[in-house]
Amino acid sequence: MDAPSNGRQRLTFGLFEADLSSGELRKRGQRVHLQVQPFQLLSMLLERPGVVVTREEVRRKLWPDGTFVDFDEGLDTALKKLRYALGDSSQNPTYIETIPRRGYRFMLPVTTNNEKAIAAPADVGRGTQTVARPWKLAAGGVGFLLAGAAFWFAKHQLSSLRPPPEMKLRQLTTNSFENPVTTGAISPDGRYLAYIDRKGLYLKLIETGETRAVPQPEEYKDQKVGWESALWFPDSTGFVSNAHRSGTDDTLWNSQESSIWVASVLGGAPRKLRDDAIAWSVSRDGSLISFGTNKGSVGEREIWLMASSGGQARKLFETDEDSSIGTLSWSPDGKRVLYVKSDRSGDTILTRDLKNPPPAALFGPTETKNMNGGLWLTDGRFLYSMSEPKSFIATKCNFWEMRPDGHTGTPIEKPRKLTNWSGFCMSGLSATSDGKRLTFRKWALKATSFLADLAAGGTRLLRPKHFPLSESSDYTVGWTSDSKTIIIVSDRSGPFGIYKQSLDQDIAEPLVTEGYGREPHLTPDGKSIVYLGIGENGPWPAKGPAPVMRVSIDGGASQRLFTADNLGTMSCARSPSDLCVIGEQTEDGKQLVVTAFDPLKGRGPELFRFSVVANDQNWFLDLSPDGTRVAVTRTLESPIYILSLGGQILQQVHIKGWSNLEFFSWAADGKSLFVTARIRNGEELLHVDLQGNAHALWQIPAGGNNAIAYPSPDGRYLAFSGLAINGNMWLMENF
Repeated sequence: MDAPSNGRQRLTFGLFEADLSSGELRKRGQRVHLQVQPFQLLSMLLERPGVVVTREEVRRKLWPDGTFVDFDEGLDTALKKLRYALGDSSQNPTYIETIPRRGYRFMLPVTTNNEKAIAAPADVGRGTQTVARPWKLAAGGVGFLLAGAAFWFAKHQLSSLRPPPEMKLRQLTTNSFENPVTTGAISPDGRYLAYIDRKGLYLKLIETGETRAVPQPEEYKDQKVGWESALWFPDSTGFVSNAHRSGTDDTLWNSQESSIWVASVLGGAPRKLRDDAIAWSVSRDGSLISFGTNKGSVGEREIWLMASSGGQARKLFETDEDSSIGTLSWSPDGKRVLYVKSDRSGDTILTRDLKNPPPAALFGPTETKNMNGGLWLTDGRFLYSMSEPKSFIATKCNFWEMRPDGHTGTPIEKPRKLTNWSGFCMSGLSATSDGKRLTFRKWALKATSFLADLAAGGTRLLRPKHFPLSESSDYTVGWTSDSKTIIIVSDRSGPFGIYKQSLDQDIAEPLVTEGYGREPHLTPDGKSIVYLGIGENGPWPAKGPAPVMRVSIDGGASQRLFTADNLGTMSCARSPSDLCVIGEQTEDGKQLVVTAFDPLKGRGPELFRFSVVANDQNWFLDLSPDGTRVAVTRTLESPIYILSLGGQILQQVHIKGWSNLEFFSWAADGKSLFVTARIRNGEELLHVDLQGNAHALWQIPAGGNNAIAYPSPDGRYLAFSGLAINGNMWLMENF
């Protein structure tokens, strides 16, 4: 690297300072680890902010003649490491912009240590230009006429060339992930937001932010009721909501345990309209309410209409026992209805003229597979939220639009993508009567991890704390052999990958940032991590084959070991054992095949087969730390079986007072287990001895799931994680 000019050894940008003489990068005074080549690339960009540094220039600087390397792969790796150190994104960059087929440009201003800005030449065409006139006007009258023509053209033509106004977003609620907003809707006049969280029903005046809780009806005064939906009347005087006697666990909601209520903006408790029904919408003129009833094996089988007062109910549509219909709403002119029919093939969105029974399909099962709700706007557009096809746990959704024919209900134009967002999804769409403002629930599945000291033989947790501290989704999945570093799965660089972070450090080190699927495990010798890569049919839970990969605990390129079932589960023992195992279901789903594998050589011999329930993916296994036993469950309700490596049942652990077992892991000494049990509205983390005696350790926040714990090899600590939904209401304009 060439020596920097005098006075420019330390360059500052944003929160960072780069010392070009020492090759150090610091953020707020704290050193950020960055290898030599990524730092050289950063230096080149900082020396010329705002200017395109070409790929050829980078090649000559970082890999001069005589250096044999795959340039594209080397540059890609250096750039990824640099972006990771800066916390930058290739899709929405803050620091480094990629100029396709040319090179890269640093986007922020850069100052030297004597606070002088490094000037960047203006882009071609941005400076003042002088254009020679080919001729002069000879008469003022001609000039006047041309000026008038120019004015007319500007007024009547150039307006069509102006870009549309920038989309505006505003957050309306600020609930934490412990109590997320579950749904909400803006009033037709745009004054109010009615919204629901796990604690109740609320009404917010948008202009002032004033919020009040809607009182619980006397009928449910001492009960935990789950509320759902806020369906406004067109005059904005009140809204319809569903109360669920089963509580806030929406997996239990159906028409048989639900009732329909009306709340007024003037205050007071909601008024009941109907029992044993679920409201879906209010008609455009406010005279009718649609609702579902008669629950079948798939869902509600009948759609009904009733007057806004709750009377004059009549059946509109019905379906057979093997399907369901619901979520009816009206077209902008109120002449057609839109609803969803669900059966074994998936969900189909249908439209139907109330006077002409044959329905028309707007979207089929293939198109609705990744859809998160939609809304037929007053301007005739159908706006909907769609998950990206390979988005892991719905971390990337965008708004799309298309236009149905108002008379036939069939599409008249192709869908068009409106946004380019990532990191969250949207649902619960509602709009004002003029169609200018839209609210939606912005939500994301966030993995939060904790670290605690183990006491009393593992039956108590002391000093639990968040670890690591970050805004990303972080899932602890294991430890290094010395019990000083935690292995993490995180989305801090975009897609989920594998990282490691020492207990005394604030920065995680990336190990795998591309091609990660799931199931990371430290190998018995502590030198590598094995994991499942992305399968041929996409990430888990897609069926089909997936590669088993190995990466060094110090990082570097991953190596492919063998191909396995994408739905399989792996586990590894600790040294002096050298055993790892993988469990995969047979084609008919009736047996679990447990096979040994070597982290260096690949798949080994089959150890045993264990009968499971066909088409039930709730089985789980974990290999004991000494590699002599395998703990297995068949279903959520079954006991934990302790098996020998030959498949003989050595013991059955029936956990006293608990059922719905989800995940488990062996304690460090192999004499007990840490078990996750599902409870109503959440999960509980347990310590269980091999006689089935359980001690509750930690309750995952309401709505949380997929919790699993990993003890450190020395038995001193417990790292555990859980998924929770973070949801809030947002307002969007100029869409």
